[in-house]
Order: sequence, then structure tokens, then C-alpha cells
Amino acid sequence: MCRAFIRGNGLLATNMPKVNLMSSDEDSDILWQPRVERSWQRKMKAHYVNETLFVHGLYSPSHFSHWLYNGMTPLYSTMKRFGATKNSWLFRGVAVDWGLTRQGGWEMDHFFYTGKELVLSQYEIATNFQSLPPADAPICFERAVVGLGSQCALVFCENNIPIEVYQKFRDEIAEHYWNTPQSWQDHIANSRVMINQEQLDKDNNETRSPLKCLEGARYYNFEGAGPGHGLETSELSARRGQRFPDSADPATNYKVFSADGSSSSSVTSDNARKLVVGIIQRAPSRKLLNDQDLVDGLVKAGFRVKWMTFDHGCGLAETAYLLRDVNVLISPHGNAIGASIFMPTHDPVPTIISIDNSHYAENWFKFTASVLGQRFMSSACGPHAYADEATRERCPYYNDRAVGMKLLQKQAFVLGLPSALVTTDDQNEAMSEREHSQRIQHQRAFVKTNDAARKLAETEFEALIGAEVPYALVEKYGQEIWTFFYDYWKGVPRYADVPRVVKFAQGLQADYERELAEDAANGRGGIDAGGSRSNRHYIDYVRKNQACGIHECPKILQRNVASAESAYGKHSVNNVGLWGQPVAGSKALLADLKEFKDWKFDVPL
Repeated sequence: MCRAFIRGNGLLATNMPKVNLMSSDEDSDILWQPRVERSWQRKMKAHYVNETLFVHGLYSPSHFSHWLYNGMTPLYSTMKRFGATKNSWLFRGVAVDWGLTRQGGWEMDHFFYTGKELVLSQYEIATNFQSLPPADAPICFERAVVGLGSQCALVFCENNIPIEVYQKFRDEIAEHYWNTPQSWQDHIANSRVMINQEQLDKDNNETRSPLKCLEGARYYNFEGAGPGHGLETSELSARRGQRFPDSADPATNYKVFSADGSSSSSVTSDNARKLVVGIIQRAPSRKLLNDQDLVDGLVKAGFRVKWMTFDHGCGLAETAYLLRDVNVLISPHGNAIGASIFMPTHDPVPTIISIDNSHYAENWFKFTASVLGQRFMSSACGPHAYADEATRERCPYYNDRAVGMKLLQKQAFVLGLPSALVTTDDQNEAMSEREHSQRIQHQRAFVKTNDAARKLAETEFEALIGAEVPYALVEKYGQEIWTFFYDYWKGVPRYADVPRVVKFAQGLQADYERELAEDAANGRGGIDAGGSRSNRHYIDYVRKNQACGIHECPKILQRNVASAESAYGKHSVNNVGLWGQPVAGSKALLADLKEFKDWKFDVPL
């Protein structure tokens, strides 16, 4: 059996403290206690590695954003703080209870050269980076760092990760994969060789590969803007593999075409090359129904647009590469928004626009955006609370019968029952799991064999997936029906309010031009590699209440920006000896951050 221990030779038994290996919610905490193995032998056979071993847990590895913000970045922060090198090792102190795919393991080549991640079982080996401990003798390390320090952007973590650590994380990936255009081309070539297509086809109904997202990306207006100059076949050759694409592809080469197709030599704020807007589509859950209309609206307004989807496969390097020049990220709420960590921090302050449902919105990515120095806006276009009738016509309600029926089969209530057969919340709570299962079976059998019940079930189902909350059904079937609403409204396809999103993006363009003017007036310019200039601009937006959107933003900004636990104004990778202590000028940076208000998506047309 594989195990970890510390060798000791004292007379008294010694117990090591229990350490939390996770940076996650309390229910997911895992307290791990190294075992002290006492031995009187002066020598023992062992493999010695003169490096640091980092002992950690693995949280939701198949979910990109949980893996990234609750796992990888806390681990990366811990490694930077305690002197990790490219040859350090990892030890996953606890096994996960589900199989991992290659994507679940995620590539680690950019952080390690000779090091490995030791795991405790064969099914946890997802890539070449994972390895079982040797069977002949234990591995001895020079020292070990146990745990992740309970650090993340969410409220359940005790500490924040300084913003410079996230920036260093992003930069280290970029330096590894596309330090030069040739290094990026080499990565693509090597990836194509490594992908075992037959195995992927065997494990999945459709072919997935880390390169699928690159192959499916669409580009608009990168070469020139105007009538007939929108869609381009692929990324411009001048930008491929470039660390800072706009620097390698200067705006002086950009052409703005007039209605007759002729190019304009004059450059004004109205026709100058605009920001890069990234749109991440997803399907079938939370599909953006009018994504092409959104692309067309942004293209017509002169924005450079990059359309992407990660549904068919995208590696960590490829995700980072696609987002490296995206200034404004638009996507239905969900996992893809977590990729915003790879957006540039400079020129301008990056912005996320989450396309939500007016019945459902989450705050999860507001937390992560606030520690990354990114503005966050939530936009919902229906299915109720429309701004006006014109908006209602642009965003008709879409009731997804297939998704609704699929979700209904997983619920603890059955539609179509007469009131006499419906059990109350108190009765359901008193039932055992076996009694619950039997009740559902009996109720479904009743509806299936009763014509009136089947007709009633159909009527109730239409109300259940309707635009408004069917409170009569809530009263009839009890609180369990809210579980259905949560899952359905979270996953239902939705529309973007195209005219308002485009106008909002135009406002972001104006903000960018103002940022440039302020920097020029203060003698600040060039690539903001350290992020200090962007941090100042972001804090200014926080002061103006133009940073977080709505719902719980005061609490989020207070914790992650203004409080003693702030991710800003702290020593970190610049001086690990003073890690977490305030830097010079931190008081001035965070001064007057007292009252926070909602930043509403109130865009008049």
C-alpha cells in the first residue's frame, strides 16, 4: 500500500498536526495528517530527491474553473511562496473518487521539467506527469510543504492570493508555450503527434482534442473594418504565436473601409482599430441563441471579434492562447468565464460580460474577476422584466422541452397528481431514501396509467418551463420544485440584448481611450507587464462603482479589494520574504474604498 510518512527515531511517539489540503468550501475540506514512522535503523533503502515536495488535494478536477481557482492557483501560489523550482515534485495526498481524463489532469509541462506528481492509485494517472511511488523503496525529499494555506478568491477561504501571483501564473504559461512564434508552432506540431485519436474516439462519442478550439475559432475585423471586411479565414499571420499580438500587428497597418469599399487613410476615434471582443459559445446547455447577431452587431460597430467554443476540446495552453489578446469577454455564465485569467491585464482594464437569465444569476465569477482586476457586468434579456416591448421582441422566451423533460426525470416530485396523492414537505423529509424511491415509482406508475393524470402532467409541465414562476405548482408540490427551477433556469438557452451589449462595449472603448489619455498625461505607457498601471485603473473603477455588476458586490469588493484580506497592494512574487505584507503605496492605492453600490446594466437606446 502506498503511503506517506516522516521517519523519526525518538523514544516518544510524535503526532504531526492535521493540515487542510484544500482551498475549497468547508464540506470539501480534507484534513491530512502525515504519519511518523519510528525506526531504529541507522540506514534505510530509499530514493533521494534533493527537492521540495508539495502535498496538496485535488478539488473537482474535471471542472476547469474549480480546478483552476480552488486547486491550481492556490498550489501555484504556495509553490512561489516556498521556493519551488522547475524540478520540484507534487504529492496528491488524497485520492479522488472518480476517474480522470487527460483534460481533468491538465498539462503541467510549463511548471515542471524533471518533477512528477505522485498519486496513490493507477486510475489517477491522467498524463505523463502523474506517477505511482516506486514499489522497491520510498522516495525521500529534502523537505515538504503540506497544504494550500486556504487561499482563494471565494469567501470560504481564509486568505487571498495576491493579484501579481495570478499575473505571474498567466505569464509563465505564455513564456513556455509562445515565447516566440516558433515555440508555439512547435507546441502545435508536438500536440498533433501526441494526440492518440483512436483512444479519444474510444473514450468519447465524439472526437475531442486540445486543439479543437483553435481549429473552430472565427476571426472578424482583425485585418480591416467596414462593409464586406468582417470574417477572416484564420488568425492573421502577423499575430500567430505572438506574446503581445497588437505590438506585432500595429494599428498603423489597419484599414477602415467606407461603404463603397475604399479604404480611409484618416484615423479618428470613430474609425481607429478597436478592442478585441471574445465570444465563447456553449451548447447545448446555456446556448447563446443569437450569437451570430451579436457578432454582426459588434463587427458593424468596428470591433475586432473572436468567436470561440470549448465544447469539443481545449487544452490549457490553447485556452490561454485564445484569450491572450481578448479585452472584453462575452459568454453565458459558466465554466468558460474562468478562462478570463488569461486575458491581458493592460490596455484596457479587461471586462467580462456574462449573458444571464433574468431568473438566474451567480456571483462565483464576480469573486474571481475582482482579484484579477477585471470589471464584471451581468446582462439578461428575458424571460421577464424586459426594458420595453422592442427588447421583448428581440429576446423571445425559449422554453427548452427536451432539457426540461430530462431534468424532470431526476426530480423528487411527479407532475399530474391529484392533490390527494401529493406528499407534503414534512412527509417527504420524514421518509427514508428507500421510501422516497418507492413513492416516486408509485406516483409515476399512477400518472402513466391514468389519462386525466397524463393530460394534467402535460399542462403542468408547460407551466413549469414557462417564462414566469408557476406559484400554484410551488404551493402544490412544495419546496422540492425549486431544485428543478434552479437547474432549468441555469441551463436554459438564452438571448443577448445585442443593441445594448454593443453600446455597452462602445462605452468600454471610450473608457479605454480615457485610460490611455490619463496614462499619457502622467507619463505612463508601454506594455504593463507588472500590472501596476492596470491595478490603479481597476481600483479607480471600484471607487466609481463601475467594477462588479449587481448582487452581493459590496461584500465581494470589501473582501477582495478593500479589506485587510485584499488581493491588492501586497508583497508576493516580488519579495517572498515579505509575502502578504503591504507594499509601499498600498494605503494610497486603496484609499477611500468605503461604500460600494451596484453597477447596473442600464443602457438606454
